[in-house]
Order: sequence, then structure tokens, then C-alpha cells
Amino acid sequence: MNGRAHWVLAAWFVIAIALVPQPGAYAAQPDASAQLVVHLLDYISVDYPTFVKVGKVTDASEYKEQQEFATQVVTLLGQLPEVRERTELLSEASRLKRRIDARAPGEEVSKAATDLRWRVIGAYGIAVVPKRPPDLQLGARLYSSQCAGCHGASGHGDGVLAKRLDPAPADFHDHDRVAQRSVYGFYNSITLGVAGTAMSSFSELPEEDRWALAFHVAALGADPARTAAAEQLWKGGRGKTEAGNLRALATLTENDVARRYGEDVATVFVWLRAHPATLESAQSSPIAYARSVLGESLAAYRAGRREEAQRLALGAYLEGFELAEATLDTVDRNLRQEVETQMLGYRELLRQNAPPAQVASAAERIDQLLEASDRALGHESLTASTAAMSAFFIIVREGLEALLVITAIVAFLIRTGRRDALLWIHAGWIGALALGLVTWFAALSLVRVSGATRELTEGFTALFAAGILLYVGFWLHAKSHAAAWKTFVQEHVQGALQRGTLWALAGVSFLAVYREAFETVLFIQALWQQSADEAQHAVAAGLGCGAAVLALIAWLMLRFGVRLPLGPFFTVCSLLMAVLAVVFTGQGIKALQEADVIAASPVTTFSVSALGFYPTVQTIVAQAAVLVLVIAMFLWSGHRGTRSAAT
Repeated sequence: MNGRAHWVLAAWFVIAIALVPQPGAYAAQPDASAQLVVHLLDYISVDYPTFVKVGKVTDASEYKEQQEFATQVVTLLGQLPEVRERTELLSEASRLKRRIDARAPGEEVSKAATDLRWRVIGAYGIAVVPKRPPDLQLGARLYSSQCAGCHGASGHGDGVLAKRLDPAPADFHDHDRVAQRSVYGFYNSITLGVAGTAMSSFSELPEEDRWALAFHVAALGADPARTAAAEQLWKGGRGKTEAGNLRALATLTENDVARRYGEDVATVFVWLRAHPATLESAQSSPIAYARSVLGESLAAYRAGRREEAQRLALGAYLEGFELAEATLDTVDRNLRQEVETQMLGYRELLRQNAPPAQVASAAERIDQLLEASDRALGHESLTASTAAMSAFFIIVREGLEALLVITAIVAFLIRTGRRDALLWIHAGWIGALALGLVTWFAALSLVRVSGATRELTEGFTALFAAGILLYVGFWLHAKSHAAAWKTFVQEHVQGALQRGTLWALAGVSFLAVYREAFETVLFIQALWQQSADEAQHAVAAGLGCGAAVLALIAWLMLRFGVRLPLGPFFTVCSLLMAVLAVVFTGQGIKALQEADVIAASPVTTFSVSALGFYPTVQTIVAQAAVLVLVIAMFLWSGHRGTRSAAT
């Protein structure tokens, strides 16, 4: 690739740097010290009200421990990696310590500690939910071998070693105390241990084992008489929206649920913690998940936990509705666009600290739209025809852009007699498919890939691909004039293509496919889960038909593309690359908006996803900037081509 094209790539990266937030805007990776801060705050929120009542200390040694915990929180926060929120977190931690020193009311301190705990979780990206519903039989076996000696076989704190321990082991049948603790709180105790007690860390256990043990412990004190009717309440629809997801089960307490949703839902919540496998079928509905987490977001905002509300709103979209988008698109495209726009607007209201009444109104509107989406999709499962159509459009929509890029490059190499370079192109897209499948497998089995991570990957990959497409498009357009092509043939085609050219062609092949591969697999997986058993064969049929259509398009492009005269062929290819660069730019900015790292200022509800056009100021400005760059590139290249022809 000749050196004159480098200014295009350089200009693109200037645009990209201007559009993308700086590194300081991202949350740091989870840190063990941050998890310890969360652990200490959990204990303060639960224990402080027990040892300080009406401004009087009921147990001096325990109160002193609360003071020490608060001091540790301030110290550890000061040692954590720098993030945008750290200064404010430190300020809140210092205020919490002063409240404890002043023997402030228990409810006030408990709320302040809980709010700070959630802010630390959000700021440092701490995972608070297991990857899948835990195995309670595994939890029971682990409890018997690891915990029963101190806590007793049934969890009353009366194990054979209990008499020698001071303080005594926790009694998991102490309802008042257990009702104040989340499963995540138990998980933290198991992971980190409890200072000043015989409770040591079990961090050597795999994460999956620790979650299983935490759920088992949380369920030990459940009252069978109280939860006898819970299953019927669940089957009747109670609690499905409010508590029917792993996030709610892991992070809320029984008291939280009772205050927010009433005693019936709290009863269902306690029963679900003892039967988490029940969620496996409920979780197959991304719409139900989105409605539930959106409700949590609104509750957090009303309670003043703004960062938590923002994080939950993002999760409601990325981990919920987005997984149903492709399917809903085949049933009611306008409804899909409306939900997407309203959820984006809701997050903007949270970011702007809008009045709670306005936020509640927006959340209510979204919930109505999600309910309509649920009805449109058939509630619990999809019919065979809907499943087949959805699979067909998913594979065609996600694969078409990548196919256009690859077939244009392959046609170019064939047209110029450089079949020896096809190996680079095939290595690029095959490697992208392989990496996409590996990433998907890792997300299911090894590590938790969040929706935000997925969108960040897609966003940055799309922007980088747009830059390379501009680079390749400029190079192709520069060859559309006969004189330029003749010079190129003399210099390069009779020998070998420059290594930089080969790397660029292979790179755009890889990026064009990888940005779609992982997301496509996730969409198909969600579609499979939403389909009734008898409709799942239709998903495979839809995929097969979609793949056949893509193959036909590729054949037509290769068959007729290589017959074009050289000048028009290069012009068509360069125009295609330029258009796709504009499309990828819009899609990349939208993905970063969905990951909540770029603001989104809606201007209309009209969108054309096939062109990467989305109704926000940021996407429109970005695409306009790239379009101006493309026009300038073509005009400059055409001017040089005219001058070359004249000489």
C-alpha cells in the first residue's frame, strides 16, 4: 500500500481519539482490597444497629470493632487504584466513620454503609453475581465437610468445636440477622473470612463452590411453614419480575425485598434462594430480566444510590433486552426501536440527576413497552415460524456487512491475478470465527463476559475496522485511474504485494468478522432458550437458510464483480469500503454508548441500523466527520488521477 494513504489512517485515528473517552473514564479492574472494603461495609450495615441503640453502646468491644472496621474502610479506599469516584468515596467513608464515632442512630449508619458499599462495587467493577444458578447439593456437601464442625449440622452454631470458640459461631437460624444479609455477603465471608473470629478464608475453593456454599448457608434458616405457599405464589406470577433473577437473589436481602415489594414477594424470595435452579427456565426470558433489573434501578435511584441505578439500568439493557432485540426486530421493528430509544433516554435521565418523579415516569413507560414486547414475543416461548424467521434475519443481518468486505477484497485479488494473497484473507476471517467461538465458550465456562465488555469489544473493533476500511478504500480509489493502475502493476503485481498491504487486507477481514461472530452466537443462544422445544429445530433451519442466502450473495459478487472493467471495479470497491467505514463508525459509537462510556443525546426516534444511523448527536457527528473525510479523500484522489492522466 503506497505511503500517500497513510494520512487517511492518521486522520481517522485523530477522529477516534476525539470521540472516545480517556482511560480515566473507565472503572478499574476488580481489586481484592475493594472486595474487602465491601465486606467490611456489609458487616457495619448489619452489626452496628445491634451494638448501638438510641445513642448508647450495648457492647463496648463490639462497638470498638465497628470503629476499627470504619477506619479500615477509609485506609483501604485510600490505597485503591485511582478511579473517577474515589475522592467522593473517601469523603463518604470519612463521614461514615464520624457518624459511628458519634454513635449515630443504627438505621442511619446502616443505610450509609449500604449505599457506600454499592458505590464501591460499581466504581471498581466487582462481580456480585454467580455465572449460573449454584448447585445446592454441592453446597450441602461442602457445608458438611467444611462448616458443620463449628456451625453445627443444621446451622444453629452448635457444632462440636463451638464451645471452644469466642465469639461463638453464627447461628444461621437467627432470622433477624439473616434477613439483613445478602447471599453475596455470605459469599464474601466465605471468601475473605471474618477478622477477630475463628472464621477463616476459604478462598482456595473454586468460585463456583463458594457460591454454592453461600446459597446453602443463606437457605438453612428458611421456615418451611412460611415458604410452603411460595411455589404456588411463584407459579401464579408473584416475584418473577421483582426477584426472578440471579442478581436479585445474590445481592438483595430479605428485608430489602419486603420493604420494596411486600411480604408475598419476600416469601417467594426466601424460597428461591433455597431453589435457585428454578431460575434456569425463568432466565430464558431476557425481557423478564430487563423488567426486573429496571425495577431495581428505579428503587436504587429513589434511595439516592445514583451510580448503582445507572449500573442496573445498563444491565437491564445489555444483559436483558439486547438479547431479545434481534428476535423482536422480526416481529415488531418499531417497538424494538422505541424500547431501545427509551432505555437510552432513561440512562441519560439518571446521568443528569433528573427529578425522581421524571425518572419513575420514564421507567413506567419502558416497563409498559417491555410488557408489550413480551406479548409480541409470545411470553414464554417462540413459535416455530417466529424462531425460524428470527434465526434467518440474525445470521443475514450480522453476516452481510462482513461478507461484503471479504468478497470485495477476494474479488479484487482474483481480478488482479493475485490469488497467492487469498491465503491472508482466508486466515483473517477463519481466525476471527475461531476466536469468536473461543470467546463465547470462555464466557459460558471460564470467565464472566459482561454485556458492557461485549459492547466495548464490538465498539472499539468497529472503529478500528472503520479506520482500516478508509485506508484500504483510499488505496483502491487511487488505482481507479488507468495511469495509476499501470504504474501499480509495473511496481507490485509482477512481484509481491507489499507486506503492509497484505496485513491491512488480512486485518480488515479479521475485524469485519470478529465484531459480528461473538455477538451472533450470543443472539442465537438467547433465541434457542426462548424457543419452545418443538420450535428449536426451526432455529437450525433458519440458520441454514440464512447461510445459504449469504453464500448466494458471495457467489453473485464474485461472479459479476470480477467481470467489471478495472477502473469501475476499483471505484465500486472503494465506494463500498467508504460506505462501510461510515456504517462501522455509527455502529462503533452506538456500542460505546450502550456500554455507557460515551454520552447519548437523542435527537429523534428514527434510525436505520443497516446504515449505522442511530438518533443521537454523537453518532451523527461521528458519521458526518467520517463522511467529510471520505469526500475529501475522493476529491483529492480524483484530482491526482486527472493530473497523472494529463502527464
